[in-house]
Amino acid sequence: MKLINILGLTLLTGMFACNKELDKLRPHNVTYEDQQFSSPTGFTKAVWGVYASVAGSAVASSFNYNDLQLYLSEAHGNTIKALDAGINKNTDAFNYLNSAEKDLSYSYDYWRGSYNIILLINKILANVKDGETNPEILQAKGEALFLRAYVYFNLVRLYGKPYYQDAATSPGVMLIITDNNGLGFAPPRATVKEVYEQVTKDLLAAIPLLTQPRTNSFAGKYPAYALLSRVYLYMGGTFTQPDNAANAKAKEYADSVILNGGYALLQGTAYTSYYNTDNPGNKEDIFAVNTQYKNGLISNLYAMPSQINYSGGLYRPSPDLLGQLRTQDLRSKFYVKNVTPGNPNDSLASIKYMMGYVSLYSPSPARYLRLAEMYLNKAEAAVKAGDNNTAIISLNAIRSRAGIGDTTGITGEALFSEIVKQRRLELAFEGHVGYDYFRNGLPMVRNYTSNSSGPMTIQATNPKILLRLPSDEIIGNPNLKQNEQ
Repeated sequence: MKLINILGLTLLTGMFACNKELDKLRPHNVTYEDQQFSSPTGFTKAVWGVYASVAGSAVASSFNYNDLQLYLSEAHGNTIKALDAGINKNTDAFNYLNSAEKDLSYSYDYWRGSYNIILLINKILANVKDGETNPEILQAKGEALFLRAYVYFNLVRLYGKPYYQDAATSPGVMLIITDNNGLGFAPPRATVKEVYEQVTKDLLAAIPLLTQPRTNSFAGKYPAYALLSRVYLYMGGTFTQPDNAANAKAKEYADSVILNGGYALLQGTAYTSYYNTDNPGNKEDIFAVNTQYKNGLISNLYAMPSQINYSGGLYRPSPDLLGQLRTQDLRSKFYVKNVTPGNPNDSLASIKYMMGYVSLYSPSPARYLRLAEMYLNKAEAAVKAGDNNTAIISLNAIRSRAGIGDTTGITGEALFSEIVKQRRLELAFEGHVGYDYFRNGLPMVRNYTSNSSGPMTIQATNPKILLRLPSDEIIGNPNLKQNEQ
């Protein structure tokens, strides 16, 4: 008898011997596996539990999965500066220290949380029978495959080298795709290439199963296309050494979303208020889990303005980022002024996770995929293929919407550099910039001082671009190889 305890739609798994006497002792507040997967509705609710795990629900002393995904992805870039002067979990990744110790880094929390989600997904997939035809069960299977691809892609970006750096031999992360994980189970790290292959395999397998109507808070065919576009862009090599096949796929899947998905770039005030609104009915959001940020702590990382009787916050927008924004750029409205009056070095904060001076918590969801990224993916893939015209048209959709007008007369590497710049400005605080530098073989340059560290330049080949695996995991699994730094 297998136990699945659903508390707040979060699944916990375990094993129990199955006999009539034990059946009498079943607690009333748990659901067993044979019960959970006895009906199509059970599969649907099980997948809801996975969404709840991904969106997270933070307790007072910790960040949830989504918080950590955003922070760890942003920390290796140059859109933020640290206010915390200490050497601790909050500054570890930002300072490129990448500790393996759980008291000094969020790597332990993130690694464990990611694999807990993966194990829940594998449990759902293992209970789908071969030859299953029920549309609701197949929909649940498709959503589970999408979510597994999403979590594995996030893992391999943080712990594995950029794809162009020997993907076939460099270590990625543990690849666990079944629920047969008993005592002594100690898988090694799969290669980066193997993890990417599993991610694309899961997404392609999910697409024909995703036939039921869903809001943009759930996986669907077009969210899968959008994630495929991102994945293939990461496989697309650098500007000087592009992978033409991967870039063609990135462009193809971006086009599928842009042309056929029914999405639209928000304009004017709808755009400037984008981060003070939730996602139901929002035409730009492709996949955005609608969660109240009062249940998470991501806003604590980026802004706690004194005007709403809060102070502190761990990070602010970097002066370099703010210096790239023109006065007429609508994206400048995503930053509030005078966070801490009287402190000239603490004058702006991002509102992507808070409502300006009104409230610490924004109704804005966790935006995993949105249409603006698809235009930028298409532009980057096109310029790497030498298609400057397509690249400029796609880029100008973003520039024009931002109010800074079209760009003309640039091609090749200059155009590529402008695309990278616009990705940084458009997708700031959404967990992209560090990856965008390193997967393109570019250095991450901080030309400013934070409270915890000074200016720095990190090359794309520096081993410090990777998080270290938690030391507890290395001790528990001797087959895991550490990211040496």
